[in-house]
Amino acid sequence: MMPALPMAWLRAWANPPSWLWLLLPTLALWPVWQWSARRMSDGSDDPFGIVALLALLLMLWRERRQLSAAPRLPWLLLTVLFCASTLLAPGVPPLLRAVVAVLALFAGVLALRVPGQALLAWLGLGLLALPIMSSLQFFIGYPLRVLTAEVSAWLLRAGGLEVLRQGSALEVAGQLVMVDAPCSGIQMAWVAYFTAFATAAWLRMSDCQLLRRLPLLGVLILAGNILRNSLLILQETGRLDWPDWMHEGTGLLVFVCVCVLVLRYMANGVALALPATELPGRRAALQPALQAIVISVFVALALWPLLAKPAAVEPRYDNFVEWPTRFAGQPLRPLALSAVEQRFAAHFPGAIARFSAGEQVVTLRHVTRPTRKLHPAADCYRGLGYRIQAMHLEQRSDGAGLQRCFVASGHGVDLRVCEYIEDVAGQSFSDNSAWYWSALSGGSTGPWRAVSTAEALQR
Repeated sequence: MMPALPMAWLRAWANPPSWLWLLLPTLALWPVWQWSARRMSDGSDDPFGIVALLALLLMLWRERRQLSAAPRLPWLLLTVLFCASTLLAPGVPPLLRAVVAVLALFAGVLALRVPGQALLAWLGLGLLALPIMSSLQFFIGYPLRVLTAEVSAWLLRAGGLEVLRQGSALEVAGQLVMVDAPCSGIQMAWVAYFTAFATAAWLRMSDCQLLRRLPLLGVLILAGNILRNSLLILQETGRLDWPDWMHEGTGLLVFVCVCVLVLRYMANGVALALPATELPGRRAALQPALQAIVISVFVALALWPLLAKPAAVEPRYDNFVEWPTRFAGQPLRPLALSAVEQRFAAHFPGAIARFSAGEQVVTLRHVTRPTRKLHPAADCYRGLGYRIQAMHLEQRSDGAGLQRCFVASGHGVDLRVCEYIEDVAGQSFSDNSAWYWSALSGGSTGPWRAVSTAEALQR
């Protein structure tokens, strides 16, 4: 007669708990989660995803008894396929790998899904848990700012003001007002969609009900962002005689109102549904041999990053770039890369150099193709622990266009930093997202040079 303990192990192996089929792909994808944690903690991206992750874990814990212990084999195999493509495909951008990793876990949940269980809201929370804010600002921030600025210009013209849009900036009666990154509505959209997905998951809203609500949800977010931007422009140009603290207060008030409306809209007419229940004996457990094979594959995928050779570092091209010898009338003297420039240079697909020009430190970056890796200077300073404030647009000293300037405070010093991007024809961009879309569409031809200047301010 076999001892009781080995028999218990055999029974557990033959009928593993449902959480094991979610734990295995989660552990196999550890390099993706490591990258996500590093990006959320280095300051270059807002760590909003932590809130979405906690909400998702709460929902999974709440529904843990409603997940089947016997997974569907097709969905389980799709989970393995997604994990393998995430870990084994070379050259895939990290954020795209993270999206595929979320799809892998979602396929794992579908493998355990019981009839009638709504899961689309869980997928939404999983995607929001990724560090996507800075990428959204880079890729779609500028188009959203242009749309917001254009509609705001219509509203202000209807109010009798003389308004001219210049890219994503507005000239109101001769006064230039920048529609900056917060005015794109990316943060508002993130919080609003988080509110929508969390509400839908909590109320166990069906996938069809959620899909029907999403289009109007986007219109509501866009309208709220346009209203906020229009009010802030009126205050910025002195048309509304409000105290300075109302600049932040107005944005916060509209932000809260939009989220409350989203909550009411999502919860309206939806009662808290009872959890779905699985019919007993509906699905047979996988054969122990097949279970052993699947578990072994997950273990192999988890060990693969430790055994694989590190990817080759993209070559640098400093020796092929002829850097200028003067800047703003000052001779350029080469300097070693600082911590900020080293952050710029990490895996940068081009050339980078640092110079002194009188009281300024000038950083030049050279690229030959549109790339997400041409980060805004503010992202790198923020990632190094600086506090970014007083961001605004101003004319360049040579009069060739606008540049974006801000004050970076930290490490015992205040720095005035300005940046712009210039193409081979002399066209200038003060916004990285605007440059990217212009370069991608052929409106600007390379090579391109990003110029960042920094000088110490007296405290």
